[in-house]
Amino acid sequence: MTAAPQGSDDPVAPVPADAVALGDLDGSVSFMLRIAQVTVYDRIFSAEADLPLKLGEHTVLKVVGDNPGARQGAIADKLMIKWSHMTKVVSGLEERGLVERYVPPQDRRSVFLRLTDAGRHVVADMNLRLDALDAGATAALDADDRAELLRLLHKILGWPSATSS
Repeated sequence: MTAAPQGSDDPVAPVPADAVALGDLDGSVSFMLRIAQVTVYDRIFSAEADLPLKLGEHTVLKVVGDNPGARQGAIADKLMIKWSHMTKVVSGLEERGLVERYVPPQDRRSVFLRLTDAGRHVVADMNLRLDALDAGATAALDADDRAELLRLLHKILGWPSATSS
């Protein structure tokens, strides 16, 4: 910490916490996306203790359920998860009886995934819970705002819009 410069008659006035300005950061898409993500995740994670899976585990399980027989590596790539971390996540889900890994005889280098019956039940339960949490976390948006936000996020990612998939 430094003192006011020698000979300065202009001390810095303290800024109250609620008056801290972002300057031009509030016009930065990357900054605002990060702050929005942290805000939404904080709202969801505050309820996560009541959930049977971590949010990341549910995401993997849901994508496996939506894509039975997909390669583990392809799912990791789509979700932007490092393959080594994906292996740990899938191992944990497999140990809990929620997902099965299988290696087809025609391609021994690939690992394919599918949900077990227990995995399908957990996904269905988690979907209901997370849909409610997602709605609560984005409650400031009406249906049109939410659809527009999703459309713009898909556009940024170069993905087809949610309504066309």
